[in-house]
Amino acid sequence: MTAVPDLVEVVDRLLAPEGGCVWNRAQTHASLARYAVEESYELVDAIDSGDDAEIREELGDVLYQVVLHAGIAAAAGRFDLEDVAADVRDKMVRRHPHVFGDEHADTEDEVVRVWRAAKAAEKAARTSVFDGVPRAMPPLERAVKLLERLEERGDAEAVVGAAVGAGREQEGRDEAWGSAVLEQVAAARAAGIDPVRGLRAAVARLEEAGRAAE
Repeated sequence: MTAVPDLVEVVDRLLAPEGGCVWNRAQTHASLARYAVEESYELVDAIDSGDDAEIREELGDVLYQVVLHAGIAAAAGRFDLEDVAADVRDKMVRRHPHVFGDEHADTEDEVVRVWRAAKAAEKAARTSVFDGVPRAMPPLERAVKLLERLEERGDAEAVVGAAVGAGREQEGRDEAWGSAVLEQVAAARAAGIDPVRGLRAAVARLEEAGRAAE
């Protein structure tokens, strides 16, 4: 496989002090963060479309973001793509002891249990089940992720009730509306509904209807 090393060479050339690209050299992890998010959303759109050519293209764009971030770090002598790949390789081996170790997991539920146990061992220093949930996630996706953590702990209903009750005591209509939506999201989760997928489909129908009305 030569394409990946070739891509690394392309990025190195773009970042080169002489003969490189002025724009690429000016970038930082922070300045590129929004592009990583945008490319990820474009990949989700491609997956929803079911078009293999689009999926392949968008996967390439996501991969480019990874290689570019690694290239920027490598230029500063911090780490490189090989380090990134080695870290995630080792993580996947640790979190799949039923494949690479002595654990047994014959169902999806058992795999999830093994994964969570391995992850908990790695993240033993964390003091809250909410640690590691990105604050930059869109609110709906973040709500679902936080609810997942609460469901693992077994007190989702009680915590949601406390949060919704506190929100209803707020003076602002925005906060009260948000609490009502959170309650619906929690109820959807309890009913086995994927709120993110459901809302995405509804919004897609909204766009389709809007385009038809133009």
